[in-house]
Amino acid sequence: MPIWSKITRTLASLGMVPRTRLAHFALYLSGIEAALFLLQWFLQLAGAGRAAATLSGWIAFLGWVVAILLLFVALRWFQKHVLWSVRNRLIVTYLFIGAVPVTLAVAIALLSGYLVLGNLAIFSAVSEVKVEANRLAAANAAAEEEITRHSSTPEKIAAADTSFPGRSISVLPTSSLPGWIRDGFTGLVSEKGHIYLRTANSHQDSHGPAMVISSVLVDRKFLGRIASKVGSLTLYSLDPVLNGDEKSLENGLSNAQGAAGTAASGRISAGSVSDPVMALDREFDFAGPIPVTDWLNGSSRTRMLGGTTRLSTVYSYLTASMGIGSTAIAIALIGLAIAFVIVVLIALLIGISLTRKITYSVANLYKATQHINRGDFTHRIDVREKDQLAALQVSFNSMTDSLEKLIAEQKEKERLQSELEIAHEVQAQLFPQAISGTSTLELYGICRPARIVSGDYYDFLSYGPDQVGIAVGDISGKGISAALLMATIHSAVRAYEQEQLLSVGAAAAYGTNTRVAALEAQVAPASPAQMLWLLNRHLFQSTQPEKYATLFLGFYDDVNQRLTYSNAGHLPPIVLARDGSVRRLEKGGTVVGLFPDRDYEEETVELYPGDIFIAFSDGITEPENEFGEFGEERLIETIAAYRHLPLARITEHAISAIQDWIGSTEQPDDITLVLARRI
Repeated sequence: MPIWSKITRTLASLGMVPRTRLAHFALYLSGIEAALFLLQWFLQLAGAGRAAATLSGWIAFLGWVVAILLLFVALRWFQKHVLWSVRNRLIVTYLFIGAVPVTLAVAIALLSGYLVLGNLAIFSAVSEVKVEANRLAAANAAAEEEITRHSSTPEKIAAADTSFPGRSISVLPTSSLPGWIRDGFTGLVSEKGHIYLRTANSHQDSHGPAMVISSVLVDRKFLGRIASKVGSLTLYSLDPVLNGDEKSLENGLSNAQGAAGTAASGRISAGSVSDPVMALDREFDFAGPIPVTDWLNGSSRTRMLGGTTRLSTVYSYLTASMGIGSTAIAIALIGLAIAFVIVVLIALLIGISLTRKITYSVANLYKATQHINRGDFTHRIDVREKDQLAALQVSFNSMTDSLEKLIAEQKEKERLQSELEIAHEVQAQLFPQAISGTSTLELYGICRPARIVSGDYYDFLSYGPDQVGIAVGDISGKGISAALLMATIHSAVRAYEQEQLLSVGAAAAYGTNTRVAALEAQVAPASPAQMLWLLNRHLFQSTQPEKYATLFLGFYDDVNQRLTYSNAGHLPPIVLARDGSVRRLEKGGTVVGLFPDRDYEEETVELYPGDIFIAFSDGITEPENEFGEFGEERLIETIAAYRHLPLARITEHAISAIQDWIGSTEQPDDITLVLARRI
């Protein structure tokens, strides 16, 4: 396989081949963007810088459009290919509801801790500067008292000072000082590029109001005393540095002040970071503003004080200043950190466990559905847990088992349905296939089963060109059992018919002459009453006790146009005369097959031209709707209305009337209708 085909197939499997309109449009714009880049590059090589510059706007615009489109395409791809899996969805969910918030919380905690520690570090450094300023103010007040009471000179007092080596003391009249100093001052001041810790106290001498001013140059020694408690410190000055000897102010400050306090590069650094106490005792940098007053005009200017310290240094300073046991706080903080880590780990383990259980159950269900889709209903899920997802898998196994049984039942039903179809075809052969009456009587019959097979029975028995038998019956029950009993009755009646035909044929064969043979061939068949008696005894002996049938049996003689019949419990057939009068054929007896020995009566009636013989089953008269049963009266009215039509058309109208009466409901029972009309 060519390498290009392999690459294309791999990209297609990963969903990287563009298929949507948006993806194709993004690819098209990306091509235009690349072409513009190449064109700009060629123009630059050709020295057409101005023409190349005109393309920059279009390249930038298309770049933004392509970036937005690719973002949408990437989100679609991510949702379709990455988030399709429940496992990946859960992982993304846990990332957004667990990992991302925890990461943000930790980041915020670290940033907040860093800011707090930095502020604490700069606070401790500034506090130490204030402590030094307060000590200098106290020393200056003592010097002012010493000058006032003992008339000591400032130089002598400064030389004897061991707390602030290099301290300068001056007594200056108030008129020679900057105007903003009236009530004294203590703090950092900037003067000619240097920073001093300076304090001024009011003093009264023989020349008038004055001030005693003590100044300590902020140099490495001074900054080192402060840094010993904090770490390394650096004080940044924005003022220019003066090189060489400095002249004092006109107010009389000594030259020694400037000569001792020269700083290089506008910053002063001192101190060092202490050794770590433990592995997590990390170094960190800090910086913060410190106010410095301009000595000439009194304006406050901000300088930066920064440095490097350790966690243990800040922590020790904080606990010492608050008067709290450092060990107890450290234990509490470490305990909280350990508890937080334990909670996060437990949550992570629980999340992983839940994810494994959920994805395992979903994967099992997905694999099971694939087996079901392939028609493998024997596959079962191995359930290991005891939760709702496990219950779902158990339900799936139960559903699969039910489907397997249902399919087996469906196959069995289809097999039975096929057998019923065969039974229907066989039963259809039992009904008269070719309807032929006599010269004076036309016949027609129909049977519509409510199910596949019918329990109704009708038949036309031919005894020659001038004699015909009519049999109409209804078997108890429905379905296969009724159809089998119907076949039994059909066989018995036909067997008796064949027996009669054989006897008639024998009589014709052994007649002494042609006249006698013709007379014997027209011998009437046995009486219907006797036939019903024989059939009743046969059914009682060969069927179950609860099985029985109703049966009307009649024989029509074309010579004298008479019908001899016997009715064994069947709905009485009706003879509808031309003038509309009705005769019911009720003579006979009880049903056949229910009692062992029953006698049946018979009767002979004459049929006149135009008379219509109507035999039917209860499926004709008993269908109901909200108005009641269809009934015999409606059947008679329908047949009377269409009596001039052929019997087949009359039957169609009668069946249609019944269907209209039933409506959309299912046909409740077998429908059988037999018509005979005297010509």
